[in-house]
Amino acid sequence: MNDTHIAGLANLLVKVALPCTVFMSMMRPFSRDLLVEALVTFFIAGVFYIVGGYLGLLVGRVMGASDGERQSWRFGAAFPNVAFMGIPVVAAVYGADGIIYVSMAIAAWNLLAFTHGARMFDHAPRNVNIKAVFLNTPALVAVFVGFAFFLTGLRLPAPVEGGIAMVGGLTTPVSMIIIGTILAKQKLKDALIDIRVLPAVFLRLILLPLVCFFILKWLISNQLMLHIIVMLVAMPVAALAAVFAEQFKADSAQAAKYIVVSTLLSAVTLPGVLMVMSIFS
Repeated sequence: MNDTHIAGLANLLVKVALPCTVFMSMMRPFSRDLLVEALVTFFIAGVFYIVGGYLGLLVGRVMGASDGERQSWRFGAAFPNVAFMGIPVVAAVYGADGIIYVSMAIAAWNLLAFTHGARMFDHAPRNVNIKAVFLNTPALVAVFVGFAFFLTGLRLPAPVEGGIAMVGGLTTPVSMIIIGTILAKQKLKDALIDIRVLPAVFLRLILLPLVCFFILKWLISNQLMLHIIVMLVAMPVAALAAVFAEQFKADSAQAAKYIVVSTLLSAVTLPGVLMVMSIFS
């Protein structure tokens, strides 16, 4: 797997497979309760993305981080990997019924990451074109198109839906291949011995999801919705942190370490978060 292969797979995932998965998650009979839950998920996910960013900023200040480190840590604390890892994990643990909640969290992620998130970097443009963000993010378009089908009860012909579902089935394996390839390219030893990134990783993987769970368990009665929101908050740092850090002249090396360490440790922390939820639910 070279850089050309990774770029091609990433394009296939982001522009084709992921939008198909998001669209098909909306293909279900209309339910007023589900509509409300989907909108609430969108709102709650957005709130935690914003709150995570400010907590990441606090961690950077407490750690005496450089400007580049601070920007990378703040973005990473704000935006978890809800697409590449969120969909495979939720599908494996909770099944296809949970993907509609993931889709709403992805919609909030895309709206905020390319607007509010980009502005976390000092050298990013201050003016953001919302229309461009919308048109250049296929998964976000798929959310709105799929939501229109959900509200109106329209359905595509069965062969067409079957084809879209089949293409969407690429999301999980392609996501895992991309994540594995990204990890394989990193210098894991350098990342794992850098203890400076650990407080930010603790915030991303443990503190934020536990705070999310113990607040929302009193507000959300639907256990499936609650558990999925918490699991998405518990995901490791999104790969976009390193992309933005490189693009906007922050500390891309520190961002890469943040991604690598959080992704590796999530193999332990995600089951831990699940265990906590099963005990206290």
